[in-house]
Amino acid sequence: MELVVSIVKKIVDHPEAVTGKMSSDGITVELETTPEDRGRVIGRRGKTVDSLRILATAAFANPGGHVDIKIKE
Repeated sequence: MELVVSIVKKIVDHPEAVTGKMSSDGITVELETTPEDRGRVIGRRGKTVDSLRILATAAFANPGGHVDIKIKE
C-alpha cells in the first residue's frame, strides 16, 4: 500500500492530502486525494489508475490475484 501512496504523492499537486488504507480483505487500496488531484490520479481514460493497479498487483497479490484501487470522493 505504501508503494501506491508514494507514487500517487509524486503525481499530484497536493501530496500532503494523499492518504491510503488497505481494506480488511487485503485486496483493495482506498485512496483519498483533493478533488483537484483526483483527475491526475485517474489519468486520461483511466490509464494512470490502471497502471497503479498493475503495479500493486505485481507487488502485493498472490499469483493469479488482483489488487483493486478505489479513489474516494
